[in-house]
Amino acid sequence: MRRERGTDMNTGIRSERERLVTIAEEVARAAGVELYWLEYKKAPGRWLLQVYIDKAGGVTLDDCARVSRALEEPFDAHIPHSYLLEVSSPGVDRPLFTEKHFQGAVGERVRVKLYGPLQGQRVWEGELLSCHDGLLELETPQGPVEIPLEGVASARVSPEYESP
Repeated sequence: MRRERGTDMNTGIRSERERLVTIAEEVARAAGVELYWLEYKKAPGRWLLQVYIDKAGGVTLDDCARVSRALEEPFDAHIPHSYLLEVSSPGVDRPLFTEKHFQGAVGERVRVKLYGPLQGQRVWEGELLSCHDGLLELETPQGPVEIPLEGVASARVSPEYESP
C-alpha cells in the first residue's frame, strides 16, 4: 500500500500538536505561567485540546481564564475543525510525562503504571527518590526499585491525605 507523504493520521496529529505546543508556550510565557503539557486528541464526537499550565505558588482560576482567552485566536487560526479547549492546572495529583516532570516530583509519593510487568508488577507506588539518565528510582513498601522511563505507560503524583 502506498501512502502519500503527510497522510499518516498519527504523523499529522503529532505535527499539529507540535505547532500548538509552540503557540501555547509563547502565550503561557506572556501570561507569566509555564506550559506544563498539552493534550490534543480525538474524544467521542469531537476534538479535545487540554492545556495544562503551572507556575511557582500555583495556578489561579484567573491564570487559566487569561491563558484560555489568549489561546482562542491563534488556535482557531491553526485548527481547521471544531474543538473543545480546556485550560487548567495539572493539580496536586499531577500527571508526569517528561523527565523534567519526574525530576520536579523527587521526594513525593508517585504511582507509576508500566506497559509490562517489572518484578511481577505493572503498578508501583512509592517515594520518588531520583530520576536521571532515563531511570526512575522509587522507594516502595517492597523496597527500592529502578524503573526505566521507556517502560512507563502513565504516572502521577499520588499525595497522601491526612484524615481529620
